[in-house]
Amino acid sequence: GWLEDVLPGEPVVLATQTANIRSMRLAAKLGFTEAERFRAWDADQWLGLRAPVTSD
Repeated sequence: GWLEDVLPGEPVVLATQTANIRSMRLAAKLGFTEAERFRAWDADQWLGLRAPVTSD
């Protein structure tokens, strides 16, 4: 909610290691969906995207 107030209409991205199951579960609960998987820092990474909230 805070981010939507500060940056209305902006998408949000996050990255976490795929081994961090708790972070990936939390991201899903917060509305993030997988955008990409990649390898960095010698570990598999997960990139999540939360689309902007739109009001119709």
